[in-house]
Amino acid sequence: MKQSLCHIFKFILVLFACFSSAKAQVADSHRAPLQAMDSVDISLLTCGPGTETWSLYGHSAIRVNNRAVDYDVAVNYGMFSFRNKFFILRFIFGLTDYEMGIIPTPVFLEEYKCQNRWIVEQKLHLTRNEKWKILQALQQNALPENKTYRYNFLYDNCTTRARNIILDNLETPYQQVSQSQWEGTSYREMVHQWTGQQRWTQFGNDLLLGIKADFSTSKEASLFLPDSVRKEFNNIIRHQSGEKPQKLVSEEMFLHQGNFGAKPHISSNEHLTSPTALFLTLFMLSLLIGLREWRKNTSKERMRSGKPREAWLFDAFLLFSTGTAGVILLMMVFSQHPTVNLNLQILILNPLSLIFLYPAARARRKGHMGSLYWKFLGAGCLLFLIGSVWQTYAEGMYLLALTLLFRSISNSYSTRHEK
Repeated sequence: MKQSLCHIFKFILVLFACFSSAKAQVADSHRAPLQAMDSVDISLLTCGPGTETWSLYGHSAIRVNNRAVDYDVAVNYGMFSFRNKFFILRFIFGLTDYEMGIIPTPVFLEEYKCQNRWIVEQKLHLTRNEKWKILQALQQNALPENKTYRYNFLYDNCTTRARNIILDNLETPYQQVSQSQWEGTSYREMVHQWTGQQRWTQFGNDLLLGIKADFSTSKEASLFLPDSVRKEFNNIIRHQSGEKPQKLVSEEMFLHQGNFGAKPHISSNEHLTSPTALFLTLFMLSLLIGLREWRKNTSKERMRSGKPREAWLFDAFLLFSTGTAGVILLMMVFSQHPTVNLNLQILILNPLSLIFLYPAARARRKGHMGSLYWKFLGAGCLLFLIGSVWQTYAEGMYLLALTLLFRSISNSYSTRHEK
């Protein structure tokens, strides 16, 4: 953090030094600061995905290279620290604050090269005045009272900040020229493009994302992703009066090719430990336990031996685990993150299961409160299956719904026989 503040301070000093020296040479000219912009290059840096969950979507930064004073930095809007108080809790509720940081470009590049992540630089064709305005905007953002912002993954993140700083300070009209037709891709589909090889990460995302994540979006909605912004910049054409249309990107180059285009290797063991494998195991266990219950209920020993012990233990495990997950989904109702506050998966991941865990797991001869809750949970499973018309669920959730539905039917059948 101290190093970041030092670079911010140095960044501001260098800008002032550059502009002041130009003013000293031509004190009566307002064009002097703009002439200093001839030695300034501004680029968009796009970094490829990493292996950590938080790095799967890539990253964006703005490169400012002032050749006159040998000052080359990357302006990074993705600075955060896990050591901040209540970081995880604040992240869940969408209350995480990110910061603007200024890092020497060689240091910034080395970090991504060490992780073998590809780095693309897009040098921008900008006028003197546009460079001046972008630097002023960055200088304003670097002030202590402005460098912190409330992070939002879809609407206001390190990529959208870098993009907006550049495009908001263009002085001439621009438009996108693209051959591809936008198909109304949803937020969930866009996220899946980068998490498809990480099944548990994708499971976690799909578990938290609600029905709003499946709505069709505009092309502009995809610009929270670094590679989408990189492609957008390549398709931007600028129109200046009396001149031919000109591309915003004057040159695009790889600073490090890294893992560009590479597909992660998936071992066979990962399929065995996937969400589908886990929930399929639970479903098979529920079938075996249900079969044992049915044999017990139809045997002459049923009245003496009662319900098998493993049945109510299995039920208690199901209710505890789904109820605990339901508490997390209930918390997301109050989150500031978009697309998470309406989630049909709460129909089976129901926090009420924790309240009714004990009575629902008791032997049915002791009372029928548990039986009533299983009927309620069974109805929730049916609504969950109907809701799949509108919402895409996390991997394996259909198997979990069938497991709970089967246990609901099994408990109701068992209760009727006990009566």
